[in-house]
Amino acid sequence: MRLKAVLLVLLVAWVPLFAQPKVVALKNGSSTSYIGGFVDLNHVYISLDDMAQGLGLHTFTLQSTGKLSVYSKYGSLLFTPNNNFIMLSVGTETRMFQLPLPVLSADGKLYMPANYAGSYFSRILRENLAYDEKKAEFSLSEMSTASTEISGVQGTGKANGAVIEISMQSLPTAYAATIGQGNMLYVTLMPAVANIQQLNSLPPTSVYSNIIAIQNPNSVQLSFKLKQNYISSQVMMDSTTNTVIVSLYSQVDVKKILSEEIKRKLEKEKNNWKLGVIVIDPGHGGKDPGATGVLGTEEKNITLAIAKDLKRDLNMRLPGVKVVLTRDKDEFVPLDERGEIANKAGGKLFISIHCNSMPSKPNPAHGVETYFLRPGKTNEAIRIAAQENAAIKYENDYEKKYKSYDADNMILTTMAHSAYVKYSEQLAELIEQDVSRVAHLADNGVSQAGFYVLIGASMPAVLVETGYLSNIREERFLRSKTGQQEIARGLTDAIVQYRAEYEKNFAEN
Repeated sequence: MRLKAVLLVLLVAWVPLFAQPKVVALKNGSSTSYIGGFVDLNHVYISLDDMAQGLGLHTFTLQSTGKLSVYSKYGSLLFTPNNNFIMLSVGTETRMFQLPLPVLSADGKLYMPANYAGSYFSRILRENLAYDEKKAEFSLSEMSTASTEISGVQGTGKANGAVIEISMQSLPTAYAATIGQGNMLYVTLMPAVANIQQLNSLPPTSVYSNIIAIQNPNSVQLSFKLKQNYISSQVMMDSTTNTVIVSLYSQVDVKKILSEEIKRKLEKEKNNWKLGVIVIDPGHGGKDPGATGVLGTEEKNITLAIAKDLKRDLNMRLPGVKVVLTRDKDEFVPLDERGEIANKAGGKLFISIHCNSMPSKPNPAHGVETYFLRPGKTNEAIRIAAQENAAIKYENDYEKKYKSYDADNMILTTMAHSAYVKYSEQLAELIEQDVSRVAHLADNGVSQAGFYVLIGASMPAVLVETGYLSNIREERFLRSKTGQQEIARGLTDAIVQYRAEYEKNFAEN
């Protein structure tokens, strides 16, 4: 834990825009080491220096260019800052591979996407390095030739040529593709094994009329009878799907093809950051009533009513946005599961709705206040966080479950949320402004506090206390349909304005 904390502290100072610190485990036999990194645009990047050290590999940095060479007794990998290409040298053979995402440079070090690291490091290790995205963990094991079995082949025609995709259990360490006389394409993959009879019986496609497959001791040769003449070919490896991609060109315009591919990838990343899913969390529910008003009003009923009105309003104002409720009826949902619901739904925004209350009632305290995740600065913020966090007492084994939610871990958690803090604070300010204006409630301002329900949501997240049930006048307003609709309308105004500013800022940057 101390190692992870140090890594996170070091990372916070330099991670790129939108990035958040990340530590990835590397299991090598019975030992475990940790690799520093960060999450940027939903992709985990890992330190190449840390990876090399954990695997017992050597490194050399070319000071003039910033390029990093990682090498073993079997071969080497050469990485270039802010570049998609990796140079692999094994024996006397050198080849270039193209990553879907570039290697990034930060604080004098290089970082590559974790999803693609295993495929390339395995080639110079002569061992299989696998990455488990869910566990955020690398593991090392013996490489099996049988795992390089060819599982399928398909051909697709394109406007300026064609693409042949060869699916495998894992990518080969060597390959070659040559266009020969008589419109023949010869592809050799090593190591590889195949069901020769099955490949030879595959039906024709728009690209080739038949395949002849030959199994050699440690390789497979595929001969394609092409239906038309192509003047050049290019081979790429897709490590995300373990696919060998052979591109055939009838007219060579590689720059145009690469430019269009980059545009498609950028557009995909842009769409990933559009505010397409908003998660609304009605506080409390079921066996957890929340605060109880002077007149007996239960917080759980008010929060659910406002959440449903808010969802209706957002569906009308933002028709292209999906709105998800963590609960849509009077049921109990544990605090940590609310964040999980938001993450699984692909949420880009998380708003938790609550009602406030003072320890003694009736009480004149009144107004709306909005919070984002950080350790509380004021006694009042700490009191309100403790009041809302007390909902964990309704959960089974809550003492064990939330044991790690201490002060030190709260600091680490808020550091991990640092990529979202300015957005959370921006949304909180808009909510405070618009809800108090529309609902004619006192503006008590924006504060920070350690709410458990906000910890699990990997997105900008806020908690809004819509008013005080310990104040009779405000309780009557909160339990009225008019009051609930006005609060929902104020929340909607804030979210609509936030979305417009958020997407404009992202598009410009």
